[in-house]
Amino acid sequence: MRKVAIPLDGSSFSERVLAHVPRLGGVDEIELLLIRVIETTRYYSYVAPDAVHIFDFTKWRQEAENYLKRVSGELRELGYRVYTTVVDGDVATSICEVAGAQDADMIAMTTHGRSGLQRWIMGSVADRIIRTSQKPVYLVRPGREIGGKAPQKIMVPLDGSTLAEAALTLALDLVDKHSAELWLVQAVELPELWGEEFVSAETVASLPSIEEQESLARAYLNQVADSLRSVGRIVRIHIETGHPASVIASVATAEGVDTIVMSTHGRSGLSRWVFGSVAEKVVRTVDCPVLLVRGLPASENSNDIIEVNATSGD
Repeated sequence: MRKVAIPLDGSSFSERVLAHVPRLGGVDEIELLLIRVIETTRYYSYVAPDAVHIFDFTKWRQEAENYLKRVSGELRELGYRVYTTVVDGDVATSICEVAGAQDADMIAMTTHGRSGLQRWIMGSVADRIIRTSQKPVYLVRPGREIGGKAPQKIMVPLDGSTLAEAALTLALDLVDKHSAELWLVQAVELPELWGEEFVSAETVASLPSIEEQESLARAYLNQVADSLRSVGRIVRIHIETGHPASVIASVATAEGVDTIVMSTHGRSGLSRWVFGSVAEKVVRTVDCPVLLVRGLPASENSNDIIEVNATSGD
């Protein structure tokens, strides 16, 4: 991570992501891009055309610039290199466009903020960014305060596909940076959870038993874990039967996971989770931050294991 884009809407809720900046990189490692979007097109829909003059958009822009100047000043006092930009347009689209144009490596934001004419509906904005951003997205629920605590347990949910394994690279960056434990989790879904549109009674009868699926999942996770343990990392595995999002959330809560790093895409089908749906459910359920990585189909072989360099920090 070299540059982190941080959208702010002027509320204390949106600013809570700033407490997580030290988790993403030190003052000599990353620079920050603070983004404030003024969505003037939405403001017009709230009033009659002859009443639009009551909104002073020039004043709002000046207030936005002053706000970012204050926040950036506080971050610069901590030693960070900080840049700011105020743009006009659709919030989610503008954030993704600015992050792309400024070559940001990640977008970091809270999942909720105050709504209203001068506040974004952060939940809606976060949902749209998850679906459209080509950049990794670090999401923070505003209800959980972390102080200056560094993450000690980082989870990566896997489904056996190379798409899901795309999350490992960023996860290992955090693991090595903070000397944290890495938790690899895989859920084995019961056939009845798949739905009639996916599987018939005849298909269920021909599938491996739950015990066999769990055994295959354990062998797969152990293979991944062993390659990562070879350089001294602490790696733990967990296999559980149930809906993937529920399993991920329950393990995160029970084990006190600090951060979940997961792909937004995996192989769909009987033996693969529909990762986009799982990722959105996880974000809405867990209290800890979630770093979402857009999995790219680099290989058509879902049984390949991601190649991870056996050197600390790769």
